[in-house]
Amino acid sequence: MNIQYACQRHYFGAMAEAYFDNKYRDASVNVRRNQKTIDAFNRLPDEFTTEDVMRCFDLGSYSSARMRISRLVKDHVAEKLPEYVENGTTKGLFKKTGVVMLS
Repeated sequence: MNIQYACQRHYFGAMAEAYFDNKYRDASVNVRRNQKTIDAFNRLPDEFTTEDVMRCFDLGSYSSARMRISRLVKDHVAEKLPEYVENGTTKGLFKKTGVVMLS
């Protein structure tokens, strides 16, 4: 059984990865977004924090920024990175996935 699994993974692993990458890309393309959202997302650095989202999206509260981040993660245009400590507080760090955000 292990040999069969190893062979399948060796020969068809790249095809499976491409399938799931295309699935996530197609899912994010089919979401309608306003131009303002696309412009704000493009202003974000490749690795960003909640404060960056508040600044780029012009949001007034952390809860609004966290909700915006959760939507970006759900749409597979951003992913969560391991947390880091800054000035004694734990900060969340996120990264763009490279999926293009279209309107």
